[in-house]
Amino acid sequence: MMDIFSIFAKPLGWVMSLVYNWLGSYLITILVFTLLIRLVLFPLSLRSQKTQADRARLAPRLERLQKKYAKDPKKLQEKQMALYEKEGVKMTAGCLPSILQMLVLFSVIAVIYKPLTYLRQVPAEAINASVTAITAIADENGNKVVSERELTGYYQELGILRYAPQYPEEIKAEMVKAGVSEPEKVYDQLVEVKEEFSVFGVSLLDMPWQGSVTKINWLWLIAILSGVTSMLTSLVSMRYSRAMMGDQQQPGQGCTNNMMIITMPLMSLIISFTVPAGVGVYWIFSNLLALVQTLVMNMIYNPAKIRAEAEKEYEERRRRKKEDKERLKEARLREQAEWQKAEKEAADRKKNPVKPSHDKKNEADPVPAEETKDLPEGKE
Repeated sequence: MMDIFSIFAKPLGWVMSLVYNWLGSYLITILVFTLLIRLVLFPLSLRSQKTQADRARLAPRLERLQKKYAKDPKKLQEKQMALYEKEGVKMTAGCLPSILQMLVLFSVIAVIYKPLTYLRQVPAEAINASVTAITAIADENGNKVVSERELTGYYQELGILRYAPQYPEEIKAEMVKAGVSEPEKVYDQLVEVKEEFSVFGVSLLDMPWQGSVTKINWLWLIAILSGVTSMLTSLVSMRYSRAMMGDQQQPGQGCTNNMMIITMPLMSLIISFTVPAGVGVYWIFSNLLALVQTLVMNMIYNPAKIRAEAEKEYEERRRRKKEDKERLKEARLREQAEWQKAEKEAADRKKNPVKPSHDKKNEADPVPAEETKDLPEGKE
């Protein structure tokens, strides 16, 4: 699996080597290098967060579409696509950043687990010769002292560092057989890197679990913190997810939540007991960085807050629309009442026409000539 990520691992290993040459400590290099990678990937993470926020903004309308077209999946899909297109939200916008982050982060793990390859550029034949020498050593009963399982897979180079100081002659002799140039210098590199894993006299190349509950040591604390930080990161992430989802519980969501809160941290705890403690230190620091990143991204783009604002805006729009409908209805009723009143009055006039009045008192009779003869001129 490590080979899959070698495309990213080689340039990342070069960067890590620069950091290592500057700091001179492999353990601190792990912390600084992981921080740098998180910072470089932060824009991609923020873009994915923005995509989630955009979808959260549309969540109230999408949920109402789901209720309205629950029995017509085809129509529902058409309406959803139309809404996404109208609002300029792409359904697959967050996929590429997430894929790139996953590739890079797995490559980071490959770099961290291979300090000999990526930091000291130890030749592959020297690494293979070390594995052959260590796994060939047997006790007086002919039983192998170190099992091959401890020197295979992800932790092969960490295993070499763990046992290298115990078998210097055997390892150097096997390097000579493999044709490694300057085996003394290469072996010295193994010892130097191994010493950098010692903190207060405790080697982080050792495994917390020594096969007995009576052998409690400080490395147990690393394994426990690995599980605790994993759970804490999951809880914070789920808190934001639940707030974004609101009352809408997706099918199987409960199982997913249990997986995040219980299963994954528990697996992290168990595995941390059975791998070199340095791996647990990396996981602790990576979990803490992921936690900080989650908090920062939700300060910038908080999907739950955006959803709540969208819900409030949507309800306000519905309220205004309802009020407009009520006003329009009242206006139509008034118009209809006025029309009916006018029609009734017209019918009444037609049924009871008004007769002309012949009251002579109301008629304007001309003034008799006798009465005007004495009036001043112009007043007739």
